[in-house]
Amino acid sequence: MRLVPLLWFNVTLGAMDKVTTATAALYGFRKDTNLTGDRYSWVGSAFYFGYLFWCLPSGSLLQRFPIAKLMFVTQLLWGFILIGTGFANNFPTLIALRVMLGALEAPIVPGNFLVLGMWYSRREAPIRTGLMYTGLSVCFTGPIGWGIGFLAGEHQWRAMFWITGAMTIVWACVVGYFLPDNPVKAKFVTERQKAIVIDRIRADQTGVENKHFKKEQMVETFLDPKTWLMFLFHVWISIPNGGLTNFAPLVIKGLGYTSQRSTLLTMPTGIIQTVSSYMCNGGVFLCTKYFPQKQCRTAWVLFGILVGLIAAVFLYTLPLNNYNGRLAALYMSYFYLGPYIVALGINTANTAGHTKKVTTNALIFIAYCVSNIIAPQFFKTSQAPLYPLGMGAILGSYVLATITISLYATYCWWENRRRDAIDSAKDARVHNDTDFRDLTDKQNLHFRYVW
Repeated sequence: MRLVPLLWFNVTLGAMDKVTTATAALYGFRKDTNLTGDRYSWVGSAFYFGYLFWCLPSGSLLQRFPIAKLMFVTQLLWGFILIGTGFANNFPTLIALRVMLGALEAPIVPGNFLVLGMWYSRREAPIRTGLMYTGLSVCFTGPIGWGIGFLAGEHQWRAMFWITGAMTIVWACVVGYFLPDNPVKAKFVTERQKAIVIDRIRADQTGVENKHFKKEQMVETFLDPKTWLMFLFHVWISIPNGGLTNFAPLVIKGLGYTSQRSTLLTMPTGIIQTVSSYMCNGGVFLCTKYFPQKQCRTAWVLFGILVGLIAAVFLYTLPLNNYNGRLAALYMSYFYLGPYIVALGINTANTAGHTKKVTTNALIFIAYCVSNIIAPQFFKTSQAPLYPLGMGAILGSYVLATITISLYATYCWWENRRRDAIDSAKDARVHNDTDFRDLTDKQNLHFRYVW
């Protein structure tokens, strides 16, 4: 009740701010800022260039500075950048502002996962991750976008950025005051409870926090096959996100709806994302609770991918005049969020050593950026409003994601079997030789992977 709502709105606010351009595009944003040709696609991609550039430096900052205080500063600046975007009049200014916005958001989600890892065990984390990640951002941007349609004048889109920017500044102050940097500094738990929090995650062998950068852990991250399999998975699974977040409102408007109605019709996409998140993460939570000896996380990732894959097939093959069918398929293609979040949880659970965790998180979000830079380029203005190339890219990405996560699970299964064969203390809960020594998963023979 204290942590999860704060972390949830951190993610939700970031998702809102990323798609403000998509809502603004319905109200003359492209015309007023001269976004001709594929310029609008590049405005969508520019955000992720900033995110990509600042991923690794932000990981270092998260290790060196108090997490909550760093989030407060970045969100404060991010709010001012959004307000400034409402005054932009040309393409170069928009590109610069979107790059800066992406850089400022880079520490937020990795910081959220570091906080989760300090408080919750690997068994408890999936359900919290699911609660933290929802698609409910459109339940804010939809009504806001609908409301600004009643404003007088020809430049209603500017109000979209001013409103969301002001919300971000207010939220930054809430985070700075209420979010604890770590369990030891938390004011809402007693000293005894702090000790319990730390002891509860002992069995995971992942540690809590270490402010010292360890070069050998960073090198190990780059040499670990798991790192690159998960990197590729996140490239594939984020392709639908990169395309749909920027173009879904335009696709819906292309089916014949007004700008105001189109903003409201984007809201079911958030409901589908939330259902996907709760279903996949809830499934993982229930399986780990009632079948603790069974490995089920990859199965839920594959389930979510299958739903999205079927939707993408319909989206790509349905007749162009089947508007209702294509709208339903568009909604269901947002099912990618559940597999994405479960995979983030798998990555967190399978990484030990604070420097390795920070570096791995940075690489995963680099993959996210690469994917979201590439994805809008599949949506060609000349193919509007149906964008067949973009829909084909979404279909292909689901197929590649299925192959990659299966390889990742196979590698984890093989490594666990190898360790079981040589670890004489595999069934012990306490390991005095490794507990809280900030060892990586590779260095710690007692560590077991989830898959």
